[in-house]
Amino acid sequence: MKIKFLTMALITLGTANLTVAAETITFVGTIEANTCTVDVGGTASPTVTLPTVGTGDLNVSGDTAGATSFTVNLSGCSAIADDVAVRFAAHNPEGANLGINASSTASNVAVQLLNGNAGGNPIVFSGGIGVSEQTTTSEGTATVPLTAQYYATGATTAGSVTAVADYEVVYP
Repeated sequence: MKIKFLTMALITLGTANLTVAAETITFVGTIEANTCTVDVGGTASPTVTLPTVGTGDLNVSGDTAGATSFTVNLSGCSAIADDVAVRFAAHNPEGANLGINASSTASNVAVQLLNGNAGGNPIVFSGGIGVSEQTTTSEGTATVPLTAQYYATGATTAGSVTAVADYEVVYP
């Protein structure tokens, strides 16, 4: 019995002094001047107004109506901004689209964003985030054409529609 206690005491004593040498991590980076000035229709926080459509245009999930083109204009882009895209963060994601706010009175409808003009590829939201196709800047400027349209998630009911997304320019 004494041998067991002595063995345990020696094992415990030996492990109490084990340590690992501290190592360091160095973080480095570069701060670049402002990369681009951004506006949509002459303002940084625009409202894109979709046309009034009838509920008959949005009867079945997947129906779309009211395609409205708008552009994100970039100017004064620095040298690092060769290729740019627009990243959207939906305030209220609805599957692959922008869901409507609680203040909206319509139902079974979302707002879908498309790359380019009407008929372009949809910007698919995943986890509330969607990114446009890349655009190349020329002499420090670029225009990113986009389209917003109503997207039925079922048979829509009449009422107001408001959907909101934050946006930023990314440099892929």
